[in-house]
Amino acid sequence: MPTVIGTKVRRAFALLAIAALTASGFAVGMVSGPAHANDVGTAFYSPGSSNEFMAYSRVIRLQYSGSANGTLIGTFEHRNLDGTPTSFVIRKSTDDGATWSTLTTLSDPLTGTGHPSDQMWQPAFFEFPTSMGGFPAGTLLLQGNMAPSNNTSTSFVEWRSTNAGASWSYVSNFQNGGGEGSGIWEPFMALDSTGNLVTYFSDERQNGTYSQRLGHIVSTDGGTTWSANPDGSTRVAPGEVNDVASTTQSDRPGMATVARTSGGTYFMSYEICGPTYNCSVHYKSSATGDSWGGGASDLGTLAQTSDGRTLNGTPYIAWAPAGGASGELLLTGHTESAGESQQVIFTNANNGSGSWSWTPAPLIATGSGSNCSPNYSPNLLVSSSGQSVRYTAASAVGTYGCSEVTGQVNVGVLPKSSSFDASQAGWIDYGGCWSLSGGAYHETCGGTGGNKAVAGNTSWGDYTLQGDVRYDSGTQAGFIVRVSNPAIGTDALNGYYVGVSSTQITLGRQANSWTALQSVTIPGGLAAGAWYHLVIQAVGCTFTVSGIPVGSAATPTSFSYTDTGCAFTSGAVGVRDMASTASWRNVTVTAGGSTNTSTAPYLAPFASGSVAGWTTYGGTWASTASTETYANTTGGPGEKSIAGSTSWTNYSLSGDVQLNTATGGSPNAGLLVRVTSPSVGVDALNGYYAGVTPTQIVLGREQSGWTALASANLPVALPTGAWYHLTVEAVGCLITVTGVPSSGGGQVSISHNDTGCTFTSGAIGVRTFNTTATWRDVAVTPR
Repeated sequence: MPTVIGTKVRRAFALLAIAALTASGFAVGMVSGPAHANDVGTAFYSPGSSNEFMAYSRVIRLQYSGSANGTLIGTFEHRNLDGTPTSFVIRKSTDDGATWSTLTTLSDPLTGTGHPSDQMWQPAFFEFPTSMGGFPAGTLLLQGNMAPSNNTSTSFVEWRSTNAGASWSYVSNFQNGGGEGSGIWEPFMALDSTGNLVTYFSDERQNGTYSQRLGHIVSTDGGTTWSANPDGSTRVAPGEVNDVASTTQSDRPGMATVARTSGGTYFMSYEICGPTYNCSVHYKSSATGDSWGGGASDLGTLAQTSDGRTLNGTPYIAWAPAGGASGELLLTGHTESAGESQQVIFTNANNGSGSWSWTPAPLIATGSGSNCSPNYSPNLLVSSSGQSVRYTAASAVGTYGCSEVTGQVNVGVLPKSSSFDASQAGWIDYGGCWSLSGGAYHETCGGTGGNKAVAGNTSWGDYTLQGDVRYDSGTQAGFIVRVSNPAIGTDALNGYYVGVSSTQITLGRQANSWTALQSVTIPGGLAAGAWYHLVIQAVGCTFTVSGIPVGSAATPTSFSYTDTGCAFTSGAVGVRDMASTASWRNVTVTAGGSTNTSTAPYLAPFASGSVAGWTTYGGTWASTASTETYANTTGGPGEKSIAGSTSWTNYSLSGDVQLNTATGGSPNAGLLVRVTSPSVGVDALNGYYAGVTPTQIVLGREQSGWTALASANLPVALPTGAWYHLTVEAVGCLITVTGVPSSGGGQVSISHNDTGCTFTSGAIGVRTFNTTATWRDVAVTPR
């Protein structure tokens, strides 16, 4: 798939590919979609003028570089439109992508006609996991494609760095091709199962037989030499190996990226352009990384979701350890066939088998311009915890009409939280006018179009959604669950809606039409502008719904309904209004749920300034209605406040905590579960504590003493006064803790199976250790 550069096309077949896509209903760069969508991301690189053209982003996280581990290194395709020589700009982040700086620049090392070039294409990074070719673990390779502005030749070159990217040395020009129609394109590096370095790439040099094919070459010395000579002829076995090479000459497989699972299976994603496949994204697998699928003529499997979505062009594949027993494959591309184009990630937790699901990306790469190719070959980088993914791409935003942007979001796994403090990353809107302010997500256009925004993963099955909703004008607003195939339109989705009006809570099914299922009266009614807390538990075909005014200590209003033989057994979540404007906040989704209304969900009443039902053990505690918070202002070791029932067994507890002023060493604060026999004292209770320090999340058992059970480092230090969202899931003897900054960022998770546990039921609480602290939005849902 080519990049369109102003009125030029990088590769001649692009015109044919774009024409084919348009004829088949795909308008490249103009796929129909939501009017407003997602975040725009934060700047990975902002150009100094409109002379700079950008596309094709690549970012890695250093893992084998000692003290530099965790540093992000990135670059992108770069061209100077005025014809002057350009460079790869090497960017660095030491705070998990929050801020970036330029580490160095690399110029075209080639000489002769057209060099140094004004365009440096298709960068690829690789970090040595172990010593290779006499170079130590942590050595970096960078490959790129050098082409003169007249596009008469293509040359793969590589550089090496042994100091975490601070400086680079030129290694070689290791492959050469012609220009458009006979060139080489899009290198990508990985290790095969024997530990050899492999470069995969697109090759037009045998264009009489293959308009384009995908192949690879092998290095046994860390990239110093390769199995093929620069012209593609064999230097040593295996030479250049065909990976995807169609028996139909006009088919054009290209733009390969490769991911390896923890089980050792390799997956390659690629586009197939040409008149038949229209650049649709396919994939196939390998046990070795050297031979793929049923052989080179095997074109692989079309990546398609269960609700019919496909990707087109410039794919990127990654693997995350979260998401299932085999982890989760992540796949994105240039455009998508439905309303999520340029802001979607496909997921597959079945080791590549069956249909895919999808989750919103953390940003939308949008727009167009002569100096920009938005979302052309975006990059996916899974977090070190495996719970989040960073998406980086060019987007037509910023002062000069193009920027490299980046963002991070949950990889589509549970639990998921959205505080809306500073970001709507990972939410895609379908109709309406959406904005953030005051820690809430607002839809301000209203109307009868069923305006909605969707988050999460269409693969989610049984789960519990909770959050606050407020209809600001009109008649009703609420949440949607089990969502698939959403689009703009009143009932344009498959799934269920739970909404509130001035008089009742309503449950209905949507499938491009509306079927009312059940409703219940809200005692005392609900005024416009008042926050209402809803809990929706979707378990099998049964939907258990509870609601309570935010700040109330009353018993929630609840009902349960079984949609016998329901067809919508999985899907994402979302928010929706109807004939109203509305707002939402504090949305949390956790796995599992209950169909029993005898144990009601619980929401702490701090929003009204009440502390009804909370008993303190040491400390100085107060709630503040104006900020809807609860705080301990002495912050001594083990000071705590307890609420709820000691008969509660399996449940999820969530809330935001803020570390304020340290009062001693090892400051931390957090949540308590399964609490019995509390009293004044550091560890004077029976139960479990999940807390956050400035650098970690921690889990331990308290029984008149402390037993540490698990911990995980935060991607970046937690600033004093920053809100941090914790979810604690207590199911049987398994305690799982998940944390994420409330303003957005990398999610981390720890769990411990406390085999033979004796604390199988108990109340909840909040606790400090050597820090003053504040909490908000503390809520419990049964499991």
